[in-house]
Amino acid sequence: MTDGTQGEETAVPKRKRRGCRRRPDADVLLAQLRSADEEVQVKALHRVCPCGAGFVVFERFCAEVKRLQKDPSPAVRAAALHVEQDACEIEAIEAGLDRAEEQGWRYSDPDWVRTKRRRQATRYWLPL
Repeated sequence: MTDGTQGEETAVPKRKRRGCRRRPDADVLLAQLRSADEEVQVKALHRVCPCGAGFVVFERFCAEVKRLQKDPSPAVRAAALHVEQDACEIEAIEAGLDRAEEQGWRYSDPDWVRTKRRRQATRYWLPL
């Protein structure tokens, strides 16, 4: 007897897994951030965002992000502000984790090590 579930496809599609991304070429990214095309600038800002690219890339282009926060285009300004906001949020999370480590709180949580390794592996720091 079958329960009727074999061979049926689910209504929810499977998520595509992203592979490791290459580090963006700095010269190309700088040219995209300075581009006259608004869409190119927004895409470049998303590639600089520390929630996906990490702080090394963000810190390299921090001055450009600050400059683009005053861009006449609302889409570019919004993307630049998003990048800055994510950087502040991640720095606050890191500061809290550092304080917790200093107080000895990190290792009292049995789930902390697994969560930290997941964050490091996925480079995903912000809550959903």
